Amino acid sequence: MENEKYAVLMTGNLVQSCKLFLIGVLLAGACSSPSIKKTYIQKEKMIGIMAEVYLVEMHYQKAYGLPQFYKAPLDSALEKIFLRHQVSKLSYEQSFRYYASRPDDFQEMNERVIQQYNSQLVK
Repeated sequence: MENEKYAVLMTGNLVQSCKLFLIGVLLAGACSSPSIKKTYIQKEKMIGIMAEVYLVEMHYQKAYGLPQFYKAPLDSALEKIFLRHQVSKLSYEQSFRYYASRPDDFQEMNERVIQQYNSQLVK
């Protein structure tokens, strides 16, 4: 009988301890710094950047063939594009993935990139 009381008392303490632990974890999460919201490059700006990036990538691929031969100069050229547009490589990559995950938007954006190429060829 004494052992049964002890077991019930210990189980109650364990449940209470678990509840307190979970409350502590929740409070710690609520009191931590707010999560950083990802911001994506606006669609119009992204289309312009994509057009430049695609052209540079095509140039290096055609000129050098294998990526191992042109990775460093390509990265340098892309960095200049990102600086000119005042975006980071990370921001471009996150935005690219964001738009690529929305097939209708991404298709429209790529069609507009092609339209830009075509209008430049006609000039």
